[in-house]
Amino acid sequence: MCTSGTTVPIAEAAALLATTETRVLMMLKKNELQGNQVDGDWFVDKASLQLCGKPKPSDFRKTGCGGGCGSGGGCGGH
Repeated sequence: MCTSGTTVPIAEAAALLATTETRVLMMLKKNELQGNQVDGDWFVDKASLQLCGKPKPSDFRKTGCGGGCGSGGGCGGH
């Protein structure tokens, strides 16, 4: 259940979001997730996780080569 005030360690948040701890830290920095640091360790508020309706970072993956080859002289990966 997603209740405010319930926190999880950053490693668990990363596992729940199917991403890395680094990505979770970036999401915290951009205020996409809510959390706090206690004695050097980060904890994420469960209410701010994807489990409460936010899309997973993996939902934003691009299709194709991702190289920005543009139209006309493309790499053929699209």
